[in-house]
Amino acid sequence: MDPGTPELPVVFTGDDGAEVEVSSLERVMVLDDATLEIAHALGVGDTIAITPEESLLQDLASQADTRVTTAGQGPLTVEGIVALEPTLVVADNLRRHGDLVAGLRAVGVPAVLIDTSQPAPDKIRKTAEVFGVASTGDELASAVEAQIDAARDNATGIPDEDRPSVMVISSSGAGDSGATTAAGQSTPAHEIIVAAGARNAGAESGLDRYQSITAEGLIAAKPDIIIVRDSELADLGGEDGIWTTVPGLSAVPAADTKALIVLGDTEIAFSGVSTGRAVLTLQAALFPEL
Repeated sequence: MDPGTPELPVVFTGDDGAEVEVSSLERVMVLDDATLEIAHALGVGDTIAITPEESLLQDLASQADTRVTTAGQGPLTVEGIVALEPTLVVADNLRRHGDLVAGLRAVGVPAVLIDTSQPAPDKIRKTAEVFGVASTGDELASAVEAQIDAARDNATGIPDEDRPSVMVISSSGAGDSGATTAAGQSTPAHEIIVAAGARNAGAESGLDRYQSITAEGLIAAKPDIIIVRDSELADLGGEDGIWTTVPGLSAVPAADTKALIVLGDTEIAFSGVSTGRAVLTLQAALFPEL
């Protein structure tokens, strides 16, 4: 997309309730892949100078002149970020980054928080507003919304008893604990599953965001279908080995038919430009008759 010239300054109210004036995109730092993807789709990706080393979008992240480790504590301190001299910091997690962005603002660094748990169109519109290209963002968000709405319309007539129980499992969803995790409420995975017309077994089990899940928890959840990210499939045992590698998975209904769906990282790991396509892709796999 051609965004035209960003209209700055912008006064933006983030998801933490803080009002921030954004007056320069000379050296932007982003802490998440969704913002990175959205910025490039909006045509303002060239303003991003600092990106996560662990990015799943290496082709985009590598265009920045500075890479930082965002996993764990790393350099994500006020002092460490100030030393990088960003003119704007965009964070994505209220729990993880709330104190950080507040500390940055306290020392004069514009820092905004756009929480990752919200629907993709909302995140797109807010990101576009921060970058001063609100009208372009509305156009992009509307396109993603149309895909999600199309999937929801397709699923309108599916009886509740025919909606499969789906669980997204991950080898890294809860950080570097090493435990297998499952996606609950407040995750991009939940948004995609529900819009596609299925039920999120993780959410129905009471999970919030990504949380560790035991063998007993998996068995109790009784998922009909398992979803994993392409980049994590090998860690979880591969297409054939996953059923015995992940404790408890061999005893769930999905194991009876080896019902496994593998989605790309951008489709399931975060909520953004790819979300609409991901919903339609998942729906086609779940309900080929549609």
